Amino acid sequence: MRIWEIARKPRLIVRDLGLPVSVVRSRARKVGETIVPVTSDPIEDRVLGFLTPIELLMVTSHHGTIRVRDALREHPLIDQDMMLGEVFNELRKFKSIGAPVVSDLEKKRLVGVVTYNDMLNYLIKTGYKPLANSVGEIMKVKNIDKYIVLPDDRVNRVWSRIVFHGQEGVVVVRSKEEPIPQGILTYKEFLRTGRWFFHRESEQHITSPAKVKRIMLRGVMVATSDMPIEPVAEAMARLDLPLVPVVDKNGYVIGILTYEDVIQAYLEGAKPGRAPVPVRAPMPIPVTAEERFSYVTREKMLTQVLVEKPAVAERAGIKASDIMIEELPAITINDTVEHARKEMLRRRTDYLVVVDENGEIVGVVTKWNMLYALGIKGPLWRRRTKDRYFIDYIMSKNVPRVKPDTPIEDIALDMVNSESEVVFVVNERGDIVGFITKDQVIDAAKQLMGDLLVENIILPGKMASVHPFHSLYHTVNKMKALYIDALTVYDGSQVVGVVSANRLPFVAFEDAVKGVKSRRLIWVRKLVRGAARKGRYVKITPLLAMDVMVPYKNYIPPNTLITKAIDMMKEANLNGIPVLSEERDIVSIITKNDILRELARRAKKLVAEKAVREEKVEAK
Repeated sequence: MRIWEIARKPRLIVRDLGLPVSVVRSRARKVGETIVPVTSDPIEDRVLGFLTPIELLMVTSHHGTIRVRDALREHPLIDQDMMLGEVFNELRKFKSIGAPVVSDLEKKRLVGVVTYNDMLNYLIKTGYKPLANSVGEIMKVKNIDKYIVLPDDRVNRVWSRIVFHGQEGVVVVRSKEEPIPQGILTYKEFLRTGRWFFHRESEQHITSPAKVKRIMLRGVMVATSDMPIEPVAEAMARLDLPLVPVVDKNGYVIGILTYEDVIQAYLEGAKPGRAPVPVRAPMPIPVTAEERFSYVTREKMLTQVLVEKPAVAERAGIKASDIMIEELPAITINDTVEHARKEMLRRRTDYLVVVDENGEIVGVVTKWNMLYALGIKGPLWRRRTKDRYFIDYIMSKNVPRVKPDTPIEDIALDMVNSESEVVFVVNERGDIVGFITKDQVIDAAKQLMGDLLVENIILPGKMASVHPFHSLYHTVNKMKALYIDALTVYDGSQVVGVVSANRLPFVAFEDAVKGVKSRRLIWVRKLVRGAARKGRYVKITPLLAMDVMVPYKNYIPPNTLITKAIDMMKEANLNGIPVLSEERDIVSIITKNDILRELARRAKKLVAEKAVREEKVEAK
């Protein structure tokens, strides 16, 4: 294929050789351009040279004196009739990420520009298949130390590798002993901000440059050596990622993948002497007919239990005023989803109150709201997690309101009917005086269910379980349909873990509208001790149940007291505990929502009995 088929119109053209490079860099940043052609005039449009990120980064001060003529790069220029392979060799030879495309090498009339990203996007969109199979056949494995830095390293070390050695960037790891990637720092991060300036060409030279952690991109997409090339290439092309670290089973960096490596896989195949690496990327297994679920009515949902037991005939006497709390952390309706996520992590809470501009409470946001909205409703969060969706997009507005003397059974029924995890307690004037969360109800329920067994409230059959290789999309939908906040992860022979709503990572599918096949790239944030230091990681394959489950080997038999199950949930910080038979066959799972359903059933039963008594009185 000829390069003119791939070349695109440049977003920025410079015609003033006396223009400061710092001004060009500012303009390039605004339009998102990495190759800036420099031409003689608008009519002849003869290419004099061009600027790449390397030239744009030469200025290390806001008031640098370097002009375009001082930094101009003249080679390579690409003839529009050159083949793609020839262009790739030229760019590789001159260590450039792109170049201008001209009519011919004599007249040099500007036709367009082409970059590695443009080439890779074209190969993918036109259906070309890579000649190499796996990442291990093309990744860089020699001298990868030059691609690795620590968060506290000085930023000028990375700058010199990019400017003087033509390196795309570096991977920031936790430590030399544990080279687990925490982020990346490429020319894009340098171009995006000036907080790294160390005034190299200035008289006021800064002797202590900024540290890498100040400007690095926190969170990193990783690949493994046995991962197929195509999904990695698609993610790099779509997000314009210059490099991707390759990790082993411990998460340690063992290789580096760049644009040059990926394009080489498409055009030339595996690197010489590289042994083939079998592809073993797990994909979601199809959902069988027995594993499919259907939405049921609220009445049927309340009555589905393994072993039914007659409901109590009187209320427990616990009221809203006995269990309510007076304060919950708050955010405003104009805050972003990203801000809500950070507040939950910082305050270690599952619930946030939402207030409007006047300080009036208008709703709540819970971890389940966030999970369901991000995982099911639509596309959110790109390479940098600056989500533009406001809280109004995901918050629960239908929050039940109860009086202080409302019985706990009625509170649970309101929660179930509205699928809300929070209830507002209001006074006679309608003012909010307190809050009741699902956890408060569960703690109080422990006093009421001393004689109930787990089998009396759990769902029947194996419907509350998923396979480790089921997609997260199927997992979340199943939890939503069955109204449970935890699932057992069962591989057919043993229980391997629990998917718990309160421990689920905050996830965002790159495109939740097109379906699970398009969910190639998913950001993950584990809510575990030390998560802030570990940072985020990204998996390039569709997210599976095994990726978000909490490994958990303990279980309880069906005839266990509910009070013991509640204690185990609190101890393990889970919303559910697997229920197995004596033969260790899966029976179901006991969840916090099952306890809510039991209290709601009692409220329905008490209302029905009251109606019968009133009818008898009227009949007499």
